[in-house]
Amino acid sequence: MTFNRSQNVVRRLTTSGEANIVYNGITDWVYEEEVFRSATAVWFSPDGQYLAFATFNDTVVKDMAYFHYGTPGSLEDQYPTEVKIKYPKAGTPNPVVSLSVIDLFDPLSKAVILKAPINEVTRQVIFVITTDNVLYVVSWWNKTHVIATWTNRVQNQSQMTMYSIQGDAKLVLSDEETEGWLQPNRPIRTRDYILLLRREPSGTSAGRFRHINRYEYKDGQFIMPLDLTPGPSEVHTILAADSPRGKVYYLATAPGEPSQRNLYSVPLDGSQKPTCISCKLLTPEGNRCTYATASFSRQRSYYALTCSGPDPITVTINDNNHQPVLTWNTNKLVRILLSRRLMPQQRNFNITVNGYDCKVRLLLPPDFDESKSYPLMLFVYAGPNTVRIIDEARYGYEHYLTTNRSIVHASIDVRGSAFKGSNMLFEIYRKLGTVEIEDTIAVTEILQKQYSWIDANRTGIWGWSYGGFTTGMVMIQDTNSVFKCGISIAPVSSWIYYDSIYTERFMGLPTPEDNLDGYNRTDISRRSEGMRGKKYMLIHGTEDDNVHYQQALALAKSLEHNDILFEQVTYTDEAHSLENVAPHLYHTMDKFWGECFGWGRDH
Repeated sequence: MTFNRSQNVVRRLTTSGEANIVYNGITDWVYEEEVFRSATAVWFSPDGQYLAFATFNDTVVKDMAYFHYGTPGSLEDQYPTEVKIKYPKAGTPNPVVSLSVIDLFDPLSKAVILKAPINEVTRQVIFVITTDNVLYVVSWWNKTHVIATWTNRVQNQSQMTMYSIQGDAKLVLSDEETEGWLQPNRPIRTRDYILLLRREPSGTSAGRFRHINRYEYKDGQFIMPLDLTPGPSEVHTILAADSPRGKVYYLATAPGEPSQRNLYSVPLDGSQKPTCISCKLLTPEGNRCTYATASFSRQRSYYALTCSGPDPITVTINDNNHQPVLTWNTNKLVRILLSRRLMPQQRNFNITVNGYDCKVRLLLPPDFDESKSYPLMLFVYAGPNTVRIIDEARYGYEHYLTTNRSIVHASIDVRGSAFKGSNMLFEIYRKLGTVEIEDTIAVTEILQKQYSWIDANRTGIWGWSYGGFTTGMVMIQDTNSVFKCGISIAPVSSWIYYDSIYTERFMGLPTPEDNLDGYNRTDISRRSEGMRGKKYMLIHGTEDDNVHYQQALALAKSLEHNDILFEQVTYTDEAHSLENVAPHLYHTMDKFWGECFGWGRDH
């Protein structure tokens, strides 16, 4: 709906909406979670006259049901309330998505559907986007044209299409990833060029990295790509293009430093190599800033530079000559409070296993003594295209464990991790629960053997969500008893239960013709025998709409039917974050670690 303030008139733009079935301009569950990362799906033209919006029809999407139990002892909650959400699981029907545009200035105008490039074949495109597609990116090219990127269901082929407001369509760019999955992103338009992130050869054995590709637009096509950021570093995101000054600003890792995120600029004409802007910045503690971001003014004359690592956040305002104009925030109070706290020591290094360098970060107790023996704790995630080790200043449970429990804490980035090149990244493709698990066990075993101060008999592992899945898979595949105990929080136990867009991106389809065997091999509940004799805790909330409580129940049922002892904690009416029961959660975990590591009463 729109509201004309001067005329005090409300105009209804769509009539097809249906509660929990058809969504106009807002995302359904899976698109909000896995594609747009936003509850809205509307895009205004530069002058505000036109509105592009997506429609999600969930008629064929199956329901996922769970119960809300309510207030204990309340008569109003004598009977649990059944809650249903449209949730497409791997291999089941996806929402049907469409894209439309409407004139907001003309009260008589009707929405024009911008049709997906279904079954279109051209000389340049040897694959087609079928009706079972995913709408990934929408942006305005100018006042009268919209660009949209569509992918096939498993997200390894894409077509970028330009639409007029009348609905005329023209394919401007196609892409295919033969080794893994695509990461469609919004094209950035400058005065003369178009900028996109694509994987390009790095000239190293690491394979391809995401770089800024500069295109020219001619005869309705993006042509003559030029890699503006070559080499073994990964571009996180394009922040701003400064056409008058001929520059583009972006965030990227440093070569060989995947944990860093620096601010760079590079000439749009490709005449010079990239320049790191944030690399020379020093924190108040005198350390070089290695984790930064920036926000630019509309004319690119000024920008706010935020340094958030390795020390607490500082924000400075700079001009386009990169000279500081104003120190906006130094978080002085935070720094004072932290100076009164004991902090762990930190060590960073690589360990080579299975042909790849896995980055390792250890946090050691403040009074660390190599002549003593310490328990080792791993907090894992290990999901595809993610990293655990970054240079951003973060203070969490691991700091409590190292400073209050005298534990050595380890983080490891294994195969499947981001920012280290396509070879290491795509090792995990179509085989979740394999290579990342092998590396986690192998690196931990090397740490135990390499450092005498790590107690191999007191090593634990825990993780949340994908990390809970990793923990469970590690426990069942750990045949050498590298780990003594583990906690899975809200874990995936079988990928057939998780949402389609995420799962199929990395695993393909759970069909005999595609990758059903891969799904079965990575199903923890099918391999529960490997948990026998191990100390394991399973934690989940009953109202988790992301990783459903069904996942925990399936694993628990398998363990119980095989007479395998384990511990289980259920949080009633709690969602994926378990935010309302945090004290109980961490006290429960603390007790579990105490039993595993043999903490005495003095702890």
